[in-house]
Amino acid sequence: MQHGTHEAGTDVSSSTEYLDLMSFKRTSFRLQVHQTYRIRAERAAFARFREIGACEIPADDPRLVRQRQQLSGGRVLQRVQVVVPPVSDYLRFAFAYYRRFAEAGEDIRVLDASAVPAGGLPEHDFVLLDDEVVIKLLHAPEDGRVLDRQPLVHADVARFRAYRDFALAEAVPFAEYDARPGTFGQPR
Repeated sequence: MQHGTHEAGTDVSSSTEYLDLMSFKRTSFRLQVHQTYRIRAERAAFARFREIGACEIPADDPRLVRQRQQLSGGRVLQRVQVVVPPVSDYLRFAFAYYRRFAEAGEDIRVLDASAVPAGGLPEHDFVLLDDEVVIKLLHAPEDGRVLDRQPLVHADVARFRAYRDFALAEAVPFAEYDARPGTFGQPR
């Protein structure tokens, strides 16, 4: 699959095709605006997290392996998660992964919508690859299940760069957010 060969709304039919689409040479930025996501591969781990309040993430977890590959050769991974307090159970679960991803070198930040208005950001997730390729990620608002991944061939890339720049400037590093009393895992 080559970038630029898709029209907006093209369905990505396999995980291999999706990973090909998400490949990048220098930088990958992801904005996540939802408070819950329904991801089939996470069901069991999320259910376990809800039971015991913690999750174990082995060093050979496929997401950590993929991340190490993506960070090789000086590539940069950045992510901003918008949080609308109170923090959802799903985000508390995801933050366990964020800790591991941040430790491994991903630049993860949190934009607390109660402290910084996120109104200037889109209401959907997106990925910006190498400052050139925009992929709009659509999720069902009621449960976060993936509806579509749309390569935006004719996107106003400058607008998505501005979203990225705003989000990165207004968000705090994940470790700082994670350490704050009264957030999701810290005593109030």
